[in-house]
Amino acid sequence: MSENHHQLKAEAEAAELLARPQLAKQMVQRARDRLMVHRGRLAKVREELDTLIRLAGAWATGRYRKLPVSTLMAVLAALVYFLMPLDSIPDFIWAVGFVDDIAVIANVFRLFRNDIQAFREWEAGQQSEKAESAETGDGDGAA
Repeated sequence: MSENHHQLKAEAEAAELLARPQLAKQMVQRARDRLMVHRGRLAKVREELDTLIRLAGAWATGRYRKLPVSTLMAVLAALVYFLMPLDSIPDFIWAVGFVDDIAVIANVFRLFRNDIQAFREWEAGQQSEKAESAETGDGDGAA
């Protein structure tokens, strides 16, 4: 997908979010809310979009920082683009409004699949640790 005005704007906002994780946390919450509202229209990429939201959230809270800057920028830009109601194809146009958003999300997954898979593996490990600490009664899992 060639760059357009909306993609450039999303990349500029992503650069600002990269420097200000507190703003990124707020953006992540807006993206979660928007996904919930439009989950039916985004069925083709719902799981992928949810992964990007979780990844950005884990980065913004400082829990996951094992990510190249280029991947993080692409993830943040994709989420910013998803939040733009008036992008290349305005989201309010029924049946096609999210086609460009879906393409952007799919492209990020295609280009950064290894980094996203590494995040998913890290996340699965975190869930395993929580389950183990719950079983042993450690509470917070701290050693």
